[in-house]
Amino acid sequence: MTCRGVHRAIIEYLLRSPGDLTNTSMLDVPCGRGDLALSLRRFFPQADVRGCDLIKPEGLASRDFVFVDASRKFTVFPEKKFDYIFSVSGVMEFDNTLQFFESCHDHLRNGGSFLVTNDNIVSVRDRISYFFLGKVRQYHLFVTPGQGSWKVIPIHNLLRILQDAGFETREVRYTSLLFKDWLMLPLALLVYPIQLVYMTLSRSEMPLAERRVMYPFRSLLCRHYIVVCQKSAI
Repeated sequence: MTCRGVHRAIIEYLLRSPGDLTNTSMLDVPCGRGDLALSLRRFFPQADVRGCDLIKPEGLASRDFVFVDASRKFTVFPEKKFDYIFSVSGVMEFDNTLQFFESCHDHLRNGGSFLVTNDNIVSVRDRISYFFLGKVRQYHLFVTPGQGSWKVIPIHNLLRILQDAGFETREVRYTSLLFKDWLMLPLALLVYPIQLVYMTLSRSEMPLAERRVMYPFRSLLCRHYIVVCQKSAI
């Protein structure tokens, strides 16, 4: 349901995080087939892992799952607040991204973490695909009635929406780098110096360090990225 290596990157991030994750509460929305939720349970057996989506995964018990259309404002498991909420490859499916983030914000405890992942559309391969075909790799150029469609959300826009929803961005991690993506390395080495000059000279109030976080060299090769956010105190 997502790019190869994304779930592994999330698990590695949690394993390297300071503090004890025992008895933490985690919510995966939308949870899809439940792959991430089940992996979280294997690595953190004492954690309270729950999920919600339109279809119940086989591996989740009914008490740990709620049917929900996350494209609309939602309330799930009202008896608790979560320490972690994960949204893997879900933001491209919702028309109202801000509303979705606000709902997730409401379900997090103060200081809780929100991990959002999305397809990277600025890699060298995506740029070549758009130049010749008018589309980036992961998204269809034509959509027929009844076929799933996806929103293209650039990372700078995603971070702005997260901020509007009350989140502070802590980290951006680019991931899902396959062997064949390394074939684009010569072009990436050619493109990045030009991109770096543009980022440096571009007129913007955003500090240069934040620009580099959004568009590091890895963004020219990786297929996916993970944004780690924290719930802001309001």
